[in-house]
Amino acid sequence: MELTKKINKFAERMWLVIAILSTLAVFVFRFMDGEFNKYYILLVPFTWGIFLVRRGLRIRLNKATSTKDPKK
Repeated sequence: MELTKKINKFAERMWLVIAILSTLAVFVFRFMDGEFNKYYILLVPFTWGIFLVRRGLRIRLNKATSTKDPKK
């Protein structure tokens, strides 16, 4: 179970970094490019959504393991 927690923590951090970088990239592309592809804007909510789902899964996993094993 410890390995699963580490993997979830890594995945959550990875998606946080991806979400931040995609947000910055969209703003940079938006202000530097005259012709901006409007579909780039969809990248931002998708990456933040995946990050929030990963975070919710991690929190739910922590609650489930803490109720099963009260010694920890």
